[in-house]
Amino acid sequence: MTGIERIPRVTVRNAAGVFTASHTTSAEASRTVERTTIAMHLECEQSSDLSTRISRCSPMPDSRTEARKSPSQERSRRTVERILDAATRIFHEQGYAGATTNDVADEAGVSVGSLYQYFPNKDALLVALTRRHIESTTAGLAYLLSRMNANVGFDTILRRVVDFLVEQHDLDDLHLLVMHQAPRTREISIELERAKSQLVDLAEQLLVSRINDPQHRTLVARMVVATIDAGVHDVILRQPRGKARKAATDITISTALSIIETS
Repeated sequence: MTGIERIPRVTVRNAAGVFTASHTTSAEASRTVERTTIAMHLECEQSSDLSTRISRCSPMPDSRTEARKSPSQERSRRTVERILDAATRIFHEQGYAGATTNDVADEAGVSVGSLYQYFPNKDALLVALTRRHIESTTAGLAYLLSRMNANVGFDTILRRVVDFLVEQHDLDDLHLLVMHQAPRTREISIELERAKSQLVDLAEQLLVSRINDPQHRTLVARMVVATIDAGVHDVILRQPRGKARKAATDITISTALSIIETS
């Protein structure tokens, strides 16, 4: 198997902070807003970095998720974290569709008014949870890669990455919520695309010693990330634990490895 000369220092780009927005004036208004999918306006620019053109989009501010109060003080940050932890539990136990902001506020031990100071509805809660999950997962992968021996082969790297992602799904309720249970709004899709972009960045850094051409290196990195993402979520996790899951994992790794070795 082909090795790499070194594991470069990995830099993680953190996602933006926490959504905050205006307070709804009644419980009925809150429920109405919660049933509404967040409307997003996008500014897109075309990139010619790859042989195929890639649309890079960034969300424009939405009045229902625009910041009203930023948790700048430690006490406020702890409150926001408590709300997000409570939202994770409530969404997991009751299902996203059945949960309300009142349920989340009760679980967090705060008034619903305090919750609305930071999150206007449960869609905004889900976006914040998605961002937090992306940051945690990407940081975990970056740490995993930074701890590997400099001479480890790509087959070992890929196996550890796949095992890490499968473990995230098995142990982290938030991963299950974001990736499989909650509605895939446009804003959530954008956040997940940003996560994939961060994973591509990590893959590109690992391929620097093997592929000199930047455009081709980016293309290979995208193909590897897409293969692993599809393998983990569409194949591996559908298999029962044991031989069937191991076989699916082995096929995913060998497919991603073949992309690297033929590059």
